[in-house]
Amino acid sequence: MGKKARRIPGEYWPGKPFLPRKGWAAGSLFFAKNRAGQTLFCSSNLPHNHGLSDESEMLGKTDFDLTPGPLAEKYIADDAEIYRTGEPLPPVIEVCLDHVGLPNWYRTCKYPIKSRTGEVIGIMGTFQLASIHETNDPQRGQLETARLLISNQLECFPGVTFLAACSKMSPRNFQRTFTKLFGFSPQTYWIKLRIRAACDRIRESKISLLAISSELGFYDQSSFTKHFRKHVEMTPHQFAKSHKVGVFKFGLT
Repeated sequence: MGKKARRIPGEYWPGKPFLPRKGWAAGSLFFAKNRAGQTLFCSSNLPHNHGLSDESEMLGKTDFDLTPGPLAEKYIADDAEIYRTGEPLPPVIEVCLDHVGLPNWYRTCKYPIKSRTGEVIGIMGTFQLASIHETNDPQRGQLETARLLISNQLECFPGVTFLAACSKMSPRNFQRTFTKLFGFSPQTYWIKLRIRAACDRIRESKISLLAISSELGFYDQSSFTKHFRKHVEMTPHQFAKSHKVGVFKFGLT
């Protein structure tokens, strides 16, 4: 095969090799977990969805650790069905939340992991962003232009009246429909996008927190810190430290 199979840490699943399933689409996120629901293995890009730095921070975490609340309960119920039947679940389109609470639609697939005797000893699965056509939700299609405008104008909110006109809706109906579909008002959705962008830049770029807050249109450092703490439950400085970012991120060098 050329590549050596990666092994799941022994404290979670002694001696069982995990090999990515052939045929998974490029760009798919994938994971494996044991019967206790602990994450054993995941793709390198999955931890960022949960505000984590790398795969090592995912190991041992359960759905309730990563996505507390009703979504975790649904994931556990799906797992229980696989353990009951021993069969994969059919692909579904469902909403998943990222580390700042923003929803995205994913096409998810789950499969049983079986021992040599046929016992289901874990779950593995994939998910990838679903297109608007796959979601089969006319409201999402109607709001997609507005969502893209919000996503592409992080420095300045486009305004509800303008977004409503682009969606061919009244401002009041637009606000109500957007909030129902995404779980937040357009303004809150925009702020969460800015905070997610800030998280990505803190992890990946070599500019100061002051420069990041300015690039994303925050009034001042205090405003940036206030919003960041509200949505990430820590300050930008704490987030940078937790991701082992150098002092240049703080504007100190």
